[in-house]
Amino acid sequence: MKPLFTFSSNSVRLSLRSWIFVLVIFLLFLSLLPVIWQVLENFNPSDDYRIPYELSSDYWMFARWSKYASSNYPILMIGDSVVWGQYVTMQETLPYYLNEFINKGQKSPLPPFSRGSIKFPPFERGIKGDLKGNIFANLGMDGIHPAVMLGLVKYYGKSISNKGVILHLNPLWMSSKKHDLSDTDEFRFNHPRLVPQFYPKIPSYKAKFPQRFGIVVERGNPFSSWVNHVRLNYYENMDIGNWTIQYPYKNPLSAITFQIPSSENKPHSEPISWMERGMTKQDFPWVLADESFQWSSFKKVIELLQARKNKVFVIIGPFNPYILTNESLNRYKAMKKDMENWLKDEGISYASISDLPSEYYADASHPLKDGYAKIAKELFESELFIKWMKGLRTG
Repeated sequence: MKPLFTFSSNSVRLSLRSWIFVLVIFLLFLSLLPVIWQVLENFNPSDDYRIPYELSSDYWMFARWSKYASSNYPILMIGDSVVWGQYVTMQETLPYYLNEFINKGQKSPLPPFSRGSIKFPPFERGIKGDLKGNIFANLGMDGIHPAVMLGLVKYYGKSISNKGVILHLNPLWMSSKKHDLSDTDEFRFNHPRLVPQFYPKIPSYKAKFPQRFGIVVERGNPFSSWVNHVRLNYYENMDIGNWTIQYPYKNPLSAITFQIPSSENKPHSEPISWMERGMTKQDFPWVLADESFQWSSFKKVIELLQARKNKVFVIIGPFNPYILTNESLNRYKAMKKDMENWLKDEGISYASISDLPSEYYADASHPLKDGYAKIAKELFESELFIKWMKGLRTG
């Protein structure tokens, strides 16, 4: 006797072709969602914009900001919290003072860069017509040491091409084998998701294989970095499950406002000198340049940016010499000299920042606002910097 029904929990069965179609639609949706999100989420950065401190690990946000900056500014400045401005407001950072030097009528050997409507013929790919306002953009992020700077630029800064790029090198990352990541003891450092997971091997990085493999997969999947962006922005860096446990009576969808937090226009740390902070002299051992993993990574950042047809200018320092013992200071100068020689041999424009007055340092490597103003003035008095700037204008 023929049964009166089909024995199944669902009488509609998908064929193999139908399942493939569903999978393609699902994957297409996942790939388009981050793109659609950029349209829905409000992002109108100011001229002095810097990524909010609480979003320092939001690499999707960095990709979006770097793309915007690459389309609207001729020169991008990349570095750690020294560039970001740990002890200063948005109107006291180094990129801000460089813009002020050009826009406010200070004496400059580059009169074509004047306040108001500025013409930049060599930057036609990024800027159509006249540029009004700032020409330097702040792409600094907290904790971006050279080993992770390489990953940040490689995977999330792909839009940075055909630009002028100022790279900041903070010598603090080479002050010991621990900070250099060349020590064999495990060390929990900033932004481990950006360092090489398998090669070259980092002695102090002890993550297990599943974690490393997951990070590699994430880098090739914008959806994963977008999920992290949503979690950081709207769910206090928690997944939906933990967030609903924390807030059982709130609707998870109500947390999504499509508003990116504004950069707080205040110092992240108290803006006082290292002496007022009670810091004492340090005997940093330093790492030889030829043996430094961080310095090797920094050189790779330069090579990557140049391969993308960017013109690179390197800033070394500043570093607080008053906080070092005499022996440590001598080792530091020798290491810095080796780095300068490599840059010179490779034909890369650079500036080693002169020692600032002691009261201009907030700690070992961060200047206070007067220090940033002095550095900007020093750069515009540097023949190498002026030559590099003129090279950008002439292509």
